Amino acid sequence: MNRIGPALLLMTLGLSASAESVGGISVPEHRGTLQLQGAGVLRKGLIFKVYVGALYIENTNHVERILTDVPKRLDIHYFHNTPKKYMIQAADDVLQNNLTAQQYTELQPKIGQLHDAYLDGKKDSCASLIYRPGEGLTYTFDNKSVITIPGDDFANAYFSVWLGEQPSSRTMKRALLNHE
Repeated sequence: MNRIGPALLLMTLGLSASAESVGGISVPEHRGTLQLQGAGVLRKGLIFKVYVGALYIENTNHVERILTDVPKRLDIHYFHNTPKKYMIQAADDVLQNNLTAQQYTELQPKIGQLHDAYLDGKKDSCASLIYRPGEGLTYTFDNKSVITIPGDDFANAYFSVWLGEQPSSRTMKRALLNHE
């Protein structure tokens, strides 16, 4: 992993070189063949911790083309119960900011499928978005597969919520991509 700058270190609340704990959540170095790229704590305001996000990729060379057809996984570890309606609204707003009107309209059926499958976030639970080229985007909740939606176009569009030009949080994007 790259060195983390002091400001990012404070933001992530303790991302160590071994990446064992972020904000008090244990974050594994590997998920199958994918390795941890970066992790951070999403906050609302300065105090309220919402979740820890951890991004896994197969090869660190993939960071520069993260929103292309490369394997990736995003784990979201919840600190609190979070109703799915809030997650859906936030994702939908960011998708509309990152996609053209035509892209958004074309992907709307798949976005709807994923949002319909979302489960409410539960304190100490983990939701994951896992993209495997040729298979699609799989949403899991506490390591149980909920739905898989085919299409690299959809997966890359959906990952733009965290990693796009206009992400839901620029601080979280930097932490996930491990940029100083």
